[in-house]
Amino acid sequence: MTATATATTTVGTTTGGTTDGTATDGTATDATTSSTGETSTTGEPDPVCGNGEVEGDEACDDGNDVDTDECTNTCEVAVCGDGYVQEGVEECDDGNDLNSDACSVECLNAFCGDGYVQEGVEGCDDGNDDNEDLCTNECISAACGDGLVQEGEGCDDGNDDDTDECTSLCQPATCGDGFIQADVEECDDSGESEACNDDCTPAACGDAKVNMTAMEECDDGNDDDSDECTGLCLLPVCGDGFVQEGEECDDGNVDSGDGCSAECTAEFCFQLKNDANENLNNNTWFDACIAAPGNKVTVRLLDANNNEVYKASGTKNGAWTNDKITSDSAANAQYYSFNHNRIISLDNGDKLMIAGRWSSNGGCGGSFGNGYGIVIYPTNPNYYSNPKMVVMPYRHQVGNNNPRNFNGWSQATEINWNNGASFNTCNNGAFGFNGTFELSVGN
Repeated sequence: MTATATATTTVGTTTGGTTDGTATDGTATDATTSSTGETSTTGEPDPVCGNGEVEGDEACDDGNDVDTDECTNTCEVAVCGDGYVQEGVEECDDGNDLNSDACSVECLNAFCGDGYVQEGVEGCDDGNDDNEDLCTNECISAACGDGLVQEGEGCDDGNDDDTDECTSLCQPATCGDGFIQADVEECDDSGESEACNDDCTPAACGDAKVNMTAMEECDDGNDDDSDECTGLCLLPVCGDGFVQEGEECDDGNVDSGDGCSAECTAEFCFQLKNDANENLNNNTWFDACIAAPGNKVTVRLLDANNNEVYKASGTKNGAWTNDKITSDSAANAQYYSFNHNRIISLDNGDKLMIAGRWSSNGGCGGSFGNGYGIVIYPTNPNYYSNPKMVVMPYRHQVGNNNPRNFNGWSQATEINWNNGASFNTCNNGAFGFNGTFELSVGN
């Protein structure tokens, strides 16, 4: 359909500057014509804001131009967000809906605790006064070291000192945290290490703490090698060199034929314990060693706790015989008191002499009587006067011979040992030794 425009023409008569006419379509018009001939159509008058009357689309009109009362000078009811601060009602009004500036959408001045984070001013704002959550009462984001204990923190002393009661991780100091707490811990390696036990005490064999990292098998808190844990903090085994309960000997190896077997049983052909109970009043006590097969002679001396204090070995000179013990070699190769130079050189440089059971009664140091005598001399012996060890396991006279001519001798000093130093055989009773002497023959 095509719209048809209808033109309307006003025809009127002018009388005294007023035109009164009708439209050609018969519709009456009310119009005024100015003296200039301009004509305006009139209806309801335009509203005037500020005249005290609510007109047209005005929401209010209080007849003033004050923007801080209930009606603005644009004749609108005052509301938060209109950009005008309504006196007595609003603290501020910045005309926007931002809560991150200085004025909230409730037209309240921004403050710490209002629940809104003011940009550039606050790090956080959780709207409460709880200092133990993630935002402090100063609107600062919670952090370890702020002096306030928040969720997840065990403590917070406001510093980064790891040696006090609260670490820089805001956790109470404990053994194993890797920080050495002053005056409380001596070490802290975050657990057991070779240098530090798991209780934060320095690790050492003998501290009664078994430190597996330091390869300790045991630790009984002492240095006794003869109990269930050696002074090296290792469990005792045959071959460790320490004689424990149930072992007859332990020479530090598991070789047999050297006087102590691989099972730590004695292979000696003679043993004498200087406990005042021995009295080998005859001349045959050494015969088992003479008959033993092998050419290697080993002597050992153990103290009262079965700790080895002396051990040395040497090789026989010839074949030992019962009649003179020495050998069937030439006379100058036999062992008896008149020929001390016929002695065995030991592997430590000492000299071993075994006097025959028919030794003569030749005076101080040379009278062994009816029986065998064993003497250890230093590397450069001064025979008679500087032995290191003398073993005489008999004390009574046998036959018509005096068994020995040593001053101060007694059954309790049948083993004399001066801790490796020489002593005079004529006064050897002063060096009685409470221990055990062993001699073995093998290969």
